[in-house]
Amino acid sequence: MNKRRMWPVVFAAIAALLVLCGLIFGGRIAGSVKKRLYTVKYSDEICAAADAHGLPRALVCAVVRTESGFDPAAVSGAGAVGLMQVMPSTAEWIDYRRGTSLPENGLYDPKTNLDYGCWLLSYLLDRYGGNERHALIAYNAGFGRADEWLKDPALLDENGEIAEIPYPETRSYVSKVLEAEKTYGELYEEFAKGK
Repeated sequence: MNKRRMWPVVFAAIAALLVLCGLIFGGRIAGSVKKRLYTVKYSDEICAAADAHGLPRALVCAVVRTESGFDPAAVSGAGAVGLMQVMPSTAEWIDYRRGTSLPENGLYDPKTNLDYGCWLLSYLLDRYGGNERHALIAYNAGFGRADEWLKDPALLDENGEIAEIPYPETRSYVSKVLEAEKTYGELYEEFAKGK
């Protein structure tokens, strides 16, 4: 065989080998890269709080990632604190509802913050009939705002769900949390379990 005719065959063989290697190892490499993008801190605390409040673990992990990036010292411009970005006034309201008082370690303590944030998320899921999207809208924009939007026929789809979230920040937040929840459930065995 002539050397010129051989090169296309060699290139085709190399290309086929690269495609085969991509199929064999691509999933593992992609999963490894995704795990770096979707890291987890406070896994035990997240699982315990999610389980205690009857929440999907992947959902709680996704909220923590989106709210604070797993930084227990995070404080928002509005004054929300900790892993799940709980407002101090919301913590007071939760204490009133539960008949408790905020421990001395406060909302900066991961375990305490997760307890308060998960209690609120569970409350919102109950309030909105288990609809995660509506609960997340309320978690971000407040349940007064979510209730208002649910009463506006111009915002609802044929199923009575909020089709278009009016606030771009809340729209982005809900999308990020739902995507992260799916990813955590796929990547981590402990987050695929629970509830």
